[in-house]
Amino acid sequence: MEKKQIQTLIQRVRTSEGEDRQQAFDGLLRQYRPLIEALAARFSDEERAELGRDDLRQEALLVFYRSVMTYDTEQSEVEFGLYAKVCIYHGLISYLRLKENQESGPLSLSEGFEESLSEAEAEDPVATLIEREREQALDLVIRENLSAYEYRIWRLYVSGYTAGEIGRAEGKDEKSVHNAIYRIRRKLRAVLRRE
Repeated sequence: MEKKQIQTLIQRVRTSEGEDRQQAFDGLLRQYRPLIEALAARFSDEERAELGRDDLRQEALLVFYRSVMTYDTEQSEVEFGLYAKVCIYHGLISYLRLKENQESGPLSLSEGFEESLSEAEAEDPVATLIEREREQALDLVIRENLSAYEYRIWRLYVSGYTAGEIGRAEGKDEKSVHNAIYRIRRKLRAVLRRE
């Protein structure tokens, strides 16, 4: 499937409702199901047999959907397939860590953040809405103060990509990505102090 067709399907998933939205998502799913299955299989080894491939596949599908909703279609450097692959990979790692932490006892604040967030969403949807609006406002401030290249690097970095992975995705060497991350952090510190 061509890049333009994929972007059209992504836009339909985001903007349509009902049957049209489902058809668009199914089209993307047909294209990327082998990727989702391969990543779920990669993490369902004998050590994690108790989780089962179905649980991992379900989690991978959820992360795939989130990647459809968060992919920046305006940029042209990172293909959706690579973005989805990295999101699913890191999402499955987070999911497995959360499961392992649940089995081993109480979670620390940082480890249980996603779980506590979903509990908070269930308890107070207004607080969740306010928090999302704050996140969107912060993202707008970040976007306005970084170049397009820096913003792409930042989004990949906060999504869990390593400097090496970002470099491969952007066609840059790892050192230049490290330098960009340093510059971005310095810029954002200055901006946040002003704000």
